Amino acid sequence: MFQYEIKRENDKAIVLLNGSLSLKDTPKFRADLKEQIDTEAIKELVLDFKNLSYLDSSGIGILLHTYSWTKEKKKQVRIIHLSPEVRTIFAVANLLDIFQLKEPT
Repeated sequence: MFQYEIKRENDKAIVLLNGSLSLKDTPKFRADLKEQIDTEAIKELVLDFKNLSYLDSSGIGILLHTYSWTKEKKKQVRIIHLSPEVRTIFAVANLLDIFQLKEPT
C-alpha cells in the first residue's frame, strides 16, 4: 500500500512517501506533484524516501517527469533518505547521478 503526505516549509514542499509505489498509485501522485511544482511559492521539492520500500517502473517514470517539470520551472528537486533497496533500483535504472541524493542538513 502506498501513501504520501505533503508538508510545506517556507519555499519547500516536502513529500513523505510510505509503502510501495506502483502503477495503480501513480495518477493522483503525479497530479499532486505537478500541482506543487506549479505553485509559484515553491522553489524546491524534497522527496523523502525514508519509508518507501519499493517503486516500480511507473514510479521511476513519475520521478523523471518530476525532474523535467522542476527544471522547466527553474526549481530544484531532491531525494533524501534513500533506502538500500530503493538505491539498488536507482542504480540499475542509472538514476543516481540525476537526482541530488543528499541527507538533510
